[in-house]
Amino acid sequence: MIRFSVLLLFFITHSAILFAQVNPHDVTIARDTFGVPHIFGKTDADAAYGLAWAHSEDDFKNIQYNVLAGKKMLGRVLGKEGVLFDFGLQFLNIDSIVEADYQSKISPEYKKVLSGFVEGLNSYAAAHPKEVLYKKAFPITEMDLLKGSVLQTSLLAGVGMAIKSIRDNRIKEFYEVNDVGSNAMAIAPSQTEDGKTYLAINSHQPLEGRFAWYEAHVQSEEGWDIIGGLFPGGTSIFVGTNRHLGWAHTTNYHTFGDIYKIEINPKNKKQYKYDGDWRNFGVRNVKLKVKIAGMVIGVKKKVLLTEYGPTYKSKQGLFAIRYPSYNDIRATDQWYQMNKAKNFAEFENAVKMKAIPLFNIIYGDVEGNIYLHSGGNVPLRDPKLDWRQPIEGTSSNYKWTDIVPYDKMPTVTNPDCGYIYNANNTPLFCTGEQCEWGGDFVGLHKFTYNRGERFKNLFENHKGKFSWDDFHRIKFDKSYDSDSASSYLLHFKKMYSLDEKKHPEIADAILKIRKWNLDGAKDNREAALAMLTHNYLTKKLDAPFAFFMIAKTPVPENDLVEALMYAKKFLLKTHGTIDIALGDVQRHIRGEVSFAASGLREVPRAADPKLYDKKNGIFKIGSGDGYMQMVKFSKAGVEINSINTYGASAHPDSPHFTDQMKLFSEEKFKPMTFDKEEILKNAERIYHPNSN
Repeated sequence: MIRFSVLLLFFITHSAILFAQVNPHDVTIARDTFGVPHIFGKTDADAAYGLAWAHSEDDFKNIQYNVLAGKKMLGRVLGKEGVLFDFGLQFLNIDSIVEADYQSKISPEYKKVLSGFVEGLNSYAAAHPKEVLYKKAFPITEMDLLKGSVLQTSLLAGVGMAIKSIRDNRIKEFYEVNDVGSNAMAIAPSQTEDGKTYLAINSHQPLEGRFAWYEAHVQSEEGWDIIGGLFPGGTSIFVGTNRHLGWAHTTNYHTFGDIYKIEINPKNKKQYKYDGDWRNFGVRNVKLKVKIAGMVIGVKKKVLLTEYGPTYKSKQGLFAIRYPSYNDIRATDQWYQMNKAKNFAEFENAVKMKAIPLFNIIYGDVEGNIYLHSGGNVPLRDPKLDWRQPIEGTSSNYKWTDIVPYDKMPTVTNPDCGYIYNANNTPLFCTGEQCEWGGDFVGLHKFTYNRGERFKNLFENHKGKFSWDDFHRIKFDKSYDSDSASSYLLHFKKMYSLDEKKHPEIADAILKIRKWNLDGAKDNREAALAMLTHNYLTKKLDAPFAFFMIAKTPVPENDLVEALMYAKKFLLKTHGTIDIALGDVQRHIRGEVSFAASGLREVPRAADPKLYDKKNGIFKIGSGDGYMQMVKFSKAGVEINSINTYGASAHPDSPHFTDQMKLFSEEKFKPMTFDKEEILKNAERIYHPNSN
């Protein structure tokens, strides 16, 4: 370990003479009383160096996991779980695409940020060799970092779900949606009591691990000054607020790519049918290394290539996958440009890069602008053709080459209705009825479920202007919509009309669930029974809860009876009663700290619980509401209130491992500021990287 540290330090020291652009003494990290890092640098590269160092101090393990995926080395550390990402990188040819496009496609200013960030990671690894998971992974390069980020965004844009749907033979069922969510809303100053623009940033991610939110403030003398959230290994803020504007992301479900059923020549397995001819498959050789029983084993695979793209084989045949996402390496460059924007025009120009392969953007600024754009790279498909999945992959007519342009994607700017929202619902409704976007294209996301319907009703039924308390109340709404035409009740209506005489063994559970007001407050004494019922059905379907609300048919009565029977049995065995508050069963837990947790799956106060303590009948929130900002914009400036689920540090021995949990559970926030003087005055600790 000492030898590794010396070698890495030697590399960094000598490469610094030729290539380094950062002097650590030009970087200052100030930790506030919640341990959140405020990073100050002379240049953007300095700030990126400090961001890498500060984030590594708090969560170096998960940063390494994401970096290792970009180096095809995750299987050497995580075994079978990790090698899937190593395979995905090569399956999609991302490693070659990044190497070919890096010099010409990445902006010069962002290259400096990447270099500064990489310097910071390599310096941290050299200074903390015992924390390094795999010695041969370091030093890392800018391209390594970029490869990992392109893989992550491609998987989020549907490639991961496409492969899963092929593997599980559920293409038609799984292809439309996955379990990533989020809420966001903005209100124009014309509709607020205090005349300020309101913005809510509320992403739903796993609360811990490689894709959990980390909060940071980055400030340089070159104008990079933003507070927000990013994932481990992120080089800039993904969602957040600068001195002029802010934005949230929510996941959209346009059809971002296609799956093709390939017809193989029965007389020659090396050929497939295309435009009436038999064509030879191309071949991509994939080399993997995976840790099994403590040993690293080499594995070789061949990926067959078609005109549509790489193929994946299942018991049902051979399928090709074609997505634009992995052919554009500029997503993190676009986020950086959004970070630096000073007004709506600059921000929209960054969005027009169309490099981020998915996501809705909900925006507000100090000038009073609000804006929703349902973005991403959607293939430009011929509307005269049948694009239902899987497509019969025999014709060049289905080989699209372009994407839907920016001005044809759903966009609402400063609607007269005065508000916008999205909670993973279709962008066909995102504001008042008379202000909606009215376009269409093949692959447009058209389905919806409860959270979007709740926001729609809460906004439309509001009388007068919105107060800050109104805004807070809407964000933390905990209910399924009670309209009989709502997606929830349409699919679960039989649960609330079960005949207790027909099912005497669960008559008490039926009567109790019938009393439920559809609310998920932690003190609600019917919600625990509902949560357990939902949980059972989700596990039985082996799919996200949202699937129930877009299914073609309601949940069958026999499944509801079976689920209620399980819920009753579970509560009686573990708590001795079915009359129990939700918060006594569902908890917000980390380490030894535990709080009663409000919220349910697919309500605005989103909570996705998993069984944590089987003996005592305790469920732990594993994903749902995560990092949040509630922001006010005005000519006088920006007011940011933020909260994260646990704390700034992933280390159990840190005081910031759990110090935000109480506020988070109580739906409260902490104020944040851009004021460097105030930050330094009140900081818990001020230091330079490498200054231990």
